[in-house]
Amino acid sequence: MNRPLLSVRTLTTTAAATVTAAALVLGGLAPAAGAAGLVPAAAPAAATTAPVDLVDDAATPETRSLFAYLRDVRGTGMLFGHQHTTDYGESFAVRDGVASDVKAATGDYPALFGFDTLIIEGRERPGVADATREQNALTLAQSIREAHDLGGISTLSAHIENFVTSGDFYDTSGDTLRAVLPGGAKNAELTAYLDLVALAATNAVDSDGTPIPIVFRPWHENAGSWFWWGAAFGTPGEYAELYRYTVEYLRDVKDVHNLLYAFSPGGGFGGDASLYLRTYPGDDFIDVLGYDTYDAGASPAFLTGLVADLGMIAELADARGKISAFTEFGITGGVQPDGQNQNTSWYTDVLDAIMADPEASRSAYMLTWANFGESTTPYTPTDGEMLPDFLAYFDDPRTLFASDLPDVYGGSTDAVAAAPTVHLASPADGARVATSPTTLRASVRGYDADRVYVTVDGAGAGIELTAPTAGGLWWTGTWPVPAELLDNSTHTLTVHVIAGEVEVATRTSTVVTGERPQLEPGTVDDFEGYGDDTALRSEYTQIGANTIGLARATDGAAVGGGEQALRFDYSFATQSYTGIGKQVAGDWSGFWDFQLWVDPDASNNKLVLQLVADGVSFEAYPSLAGDDPYLATIPFADWRPAPWDTAHADRRLTPETLAKVTAFNIFVNAVDGGAASGSVSLDELRAVPGTPPPTTYADVSRDHPDYAAIEWLHGVHDLGDKNGRFHPTRAVSAADLRAVFAAYDASAAAPSGTSRLDLAVALWQLAGSPATGAAHAYRDVPDAATAAVSWAVDSAVMAPASAARFGASSRVDRAELARSLFMADAVRVDTAPVVISNFTSGADGWNIASWETNGGVAAAADGRLVVDPGAGGNWVSWSGGLDLSGRTQLLLDVPATTGFDTKAALQLGPDWTWCETAQAGWVSGAHTGADAVVIDLTTLSADCRALLGDVRGINVYLNEGHHELDAVSVR
Repeated sequence: MNRPLLSVRTLTTTAAATVTAAALVLGGLAPAAGAAGLVPAAAPAAATTAPVDLVDDAATPETRSLFAYLRDVRGTGMLFGHQHTTDYGESFAVRDGVASDVKAATGDYPALFGFDTLIIEGRERPGVADATREQNALTLAQSIREAHDLGGISTLSAHIENFVTSGDFYDTSGDTLRAVLPGGAKNAELTAYLDLVALAATNAVDSDGTPIPIVFRPWHENAGSWFWWGAAFGTPGEYAELYRYTVEYLRDVKDVHNLLYAFSPGGGFGGDASLYLRTYPGDDFIDVLGYDTYDAGASPAFLTGLVADLGMIAELADARGKISAFTEFGITGGVQPDGQNQNTSWYTDVLDAIMADPEASRSAYMLTWANFGESTTPYTPTDGEMLPDFLAYFDDPRTLFASDLPDVYGGSTDAVAAAPTVHLASPADGARVATSPTTLRASVRGYDADRVYVTVDGAGAGIELTAPTAGGLWWTGTWPVPAELLDNSTHTLTVHVIAGEVEVATRTSTVVTGERPQLEPGTVDDFEGYGDDTALRSEYTQIGANTIGLARATDGAAVGGGEQALRFDYSFATQSYTGIGKQVAGDWSGFWDFQLWVDPDASNNKLVLQLVADGVSFEAYPSLAGDDPYLATIPFADWRPAPWDTAHADRRLTPETLAKVTAFNIFVNAVDGGAASGSVSLDELRAVPGTPPPTTYADVSRDHPDYAAIEWLHGVHDLGDKNGRFHPTRAVSAADLRAVFAAYDASAAAPSGTSRLDLAVALWQLAGSPATGAAHAYRDVPDAATAAVSWAVDSAVMAPASAARFGASSRVDRAELARSLFMADAVRVDTAPVVISNFTSGADGWNIASWETNGGVAAAADGRLVVDPGAGGNWVSWSGGLDLSGRTQLLLDVPATTGFDTKAALQLGPDWTWCETAQAGWVSGAHTGADAVVIDLTTLSADCRALLGDVRGINVYLNEGHHELDAVSVR
């Protein structure tokens, strides 16, 4: 692509501004936030500064200095950061540790360089998939050194794999958050991962061997539930213990002392500090208060919410002696092609809104996401309609880039001694203790304790804990929970710390004891099994600001059944919706209706029931118009995908979808003219058998063997008569076949006749005339049709009449037409050729493999990938994510080659297992289109074929010479 002109920004601060800023700092003052006139480009590191109170009181002087700089720069300017700025880009294809899209666009590097622990896993550059994790950790350390040498401050986020399922960070199954907590089944795996983080951090050193400070941001965006450590998968106390364990292990066991710890729970808090702090681990564990959010248009509503939240966080930081920062931001979906961006002044609109507010402007930095290249959209432009605004953002004296930074590590600071801390690591606050006995683990730091014990509900002599062994973190003991307490009730555990026979500290937390309430299949909740409000709240994720509790009949409250119901109190003072959610796993395919008891509040607001099934959120809306309780029955046929989910607008709650229920959420949305606050009671939320809706055709019942196929065909073309009957056994006519095939695919040829052989041939052609394995020899099938019939039988599209006869001349009835086309459609969707790369816009990520040392070049030219391997040949590699389940062939379109004998090596599954195919045989000359080079994926081992649903990398071997690839695809 064309390299844009560099910004005209002067990359050095004016002398007057520098002198002014220095005078203000040395004089013990700071420039007022929002002050008129020129804002200095940066506040230089002070020669003397206030004491620094960090999570780690043994932090290196450089780490303390960085904290002091970020604290003091707030209000004078905002540092700009970019994730993976030298690892990926639009303006360069090969990482060299220097090239950067931000540098290409502006002439300067970002002030902050963002990295991620995915580098350690080999899933992001500069990590390498086939390197050991220890090697990748050292590579990460080297990258931090490169960023340091380029003048940048390093931040490290953590998208950590699922230790239970071996899936990635988006895999929310397995109850993983609880499994990795102290005492959990997978705590050792998390600990081993933290060892790798420690390895990277302690080896990130400058030219003098001094550790380079890093802003570490683990467990981010936990207010949402898209990561396995999110709000739906643990209580606030359990999340807090996950974060505390991370800090204590790295700081106290691994002696890592060059980290600042950032907390960034997400965005959209409506300026409500209590929502933001809901999962806060505590001042003793956090240095940076962060905020993550994305937006496409910079609308007034978004900017108002953004400023309110950043201002609230800045005030919290001021009160607690922390740094506030916009830890992750960006244009939703990235910078779009010209003409498709909602707001071409997005960067400056966001900056102006923040800087116009005296509190929000006190954010130390703002970091946007990576430009991953290839088919993804970037978060910073290198050309196009968004570039002028990004350059205006860069030119604004209120933004700080790498060349604006002073010596951020050279300030003289004094460390504040850490305050003593006590907390119960397990069971965590709000956790459930389901069995007896259970192990108690208490962290006691900063006290010369000679005795630690735990009392239950303030009674009894207490449970004595044993001091930690050398290198250990916890005082431990065993709590034999009495059987009578295992009744789903809440109890207070108090840690008592004794030093010199004096109680020097106590710390209380609560736990819920007993198994979760057992509910009938299809029941979301009847609210009868909760001993108190705390037990209830431990089962639900809070979304926004609200209060839930138990409404009890014994207190005179109305309930739907039994003795208890849910009371949901809300206010729209700082939000437009609020809700709660619960994980509900089950098969609801046998239910047709949903029922609940509602005691409305006459608010006229919108009550939203949201059922998540097969990954889609379906909604229904009982009324809040009146104030009389009522029983609502809502057929599943009336539920629809959430209005915001336009990608699934046509989905419906079929029995197949209801078999995959995963969550149930309840919201109240503000409505114009509705009440500003209210209280709603709900009870008896359950799926019920109900009455199935009428079938589409009167003569096709739900237990008809071809019911699903006939219903599907109705969506393609209606063959029913005027009386609503389908006539499954009626022979199809030629007109029926023509109409159905035209409706299904206007480009497809209809069968030439109405026999089963005609249909088999037409369906085979519709699927692209795929090759099959061994041919079936049926007496009534001519040789010319053997391939078609063999494919139809092998693919289960059609069944033979017997072992010897296909039934070629038999007429096709309507049920068989529906069944066969339905099956062929599934096969066609599953096996349609997929183009992985066509090289029209570049190399699409293909390169000479990183481990090759014999030279070789791979580059895009004229819509092709041109490969000139080094002596002896090269592997050419691509990495990404693909589901190749059911695929049998990897195809190479080769318009020109000097000749090669290729094979493929796929890297599969979470461990990037190396799986090689057989050789494809010598290829010379052009092989394109139907004659493309075929690499047979069926030659992979059975274990490897089982992993084809999770392809992480593709490698193709090419001999020494010259080769041109026009496309790489699979079928």
